Amino acid sequence: MAKKRRKTAARGTGSRNAAQAALRAGTDLGALGLAGRKEKGDLIEMEETIDAGVRRARIRTQSVLDRYLARAQITRRQFDAAERLHGTWRASGSAQTVVASYGLRVGGGGDLTQRQAALRSDVTSALLAVGNRLASVLVHVCLCDEPAGTWGERQRGKAADGIPVLRLALDSLADHWGLPQEPL
Repeated sequence: MAKKRRKTAARGTGSRNAAQAALRAGTDLGALGLAGRKEKGDLIEMEETIDAGVRRARIRTQSVLDRYLARAQITRRQFDAAERLHGTWRASGSAQTVVASYGLRVGGGGDLTQRQAALRSDVTSALLAVGNRLASVLVHVCLCDEPAGTWGERQRGKAADGIPVLRLALDSLADHWGLPQEPL
């Protein structure tokens, strides 16, 4: 009977036991685990903590663009252009909000501040500058954080077309904003 209880307790169920197992293993990745994160394409560095013998995993790639830069699939200039587009878009208030307001709703939508309107205009002019065909890949990858391969599959029928088109779009975007060329 004691063996059966130990076996059941060791097996466990639910995310609580998975989290406890992750803590015992000395990682902070939760139920997904190190192998699942690496399979997803994340760049993970193990680092020491102040506790003796305990290491933690730090995920260095948080977005699709981070992964592309880490794999050298895009250049730093292209990454900077993508980050500028994403930052401008977020600052303009165009990103969806996760938290709802419980206050009284008076109008249909919030009024844009002058700064938000100017930033929204900057995003629109940047997307117009690269053209309609390239703007769609920028929206898909930079703003929606989706892989370029899924854009390539949907738009062109081949996932392999995604990265080359993304590079072309990011180069056009960097030229539009006047980002300096990288030294050879």
